[in-house]
Amino acid sequence: GLLFIGWMIALLVESSHPPLAIIGAVEGLDKAAHFLAFIILGLFICGASFSLNPKPVIPLFSMPLLLATLSGIAEESYQLYVPGRAADLMDLLADIGGAGCAVLLANRVAPLIRLSNQVNSE
Repeated sequence: GLLFIGWMIALLVESSHPPLAIIGAVEGLDKAAHFLAFIILGLFICGASFSLNPKPVIPLFSMPLLLATLSGIAEESYQLYVPGRAADLMDLLADIGGAGCAVLLANRVAPLIRLSNQVNSE
């Protein structure tokens, strides 16, 4: 939970400043940055979800994806009030896509971690 909160604060702090020059200079880099930032955010949320409720899998359309989507909406809404920034639907879609990939990735990695923990505890 704390990683999620810390990462969200870091994203909001980063959104408080004009974007780096390289973001505008390389086509698509902005969307890739959003996608990557929300894969990380999504993995933090999934990690918290697995520790709170040790189900074997997280459904794609679940609380972690909803929390990440709401975080993306909050970030894009916040950017409406920051000089030099603007809300962008395509950024939000990149955020949601990254979070969705995080859920899929977490579902692939979690069984391997559980298996490793079982082997190490024997």
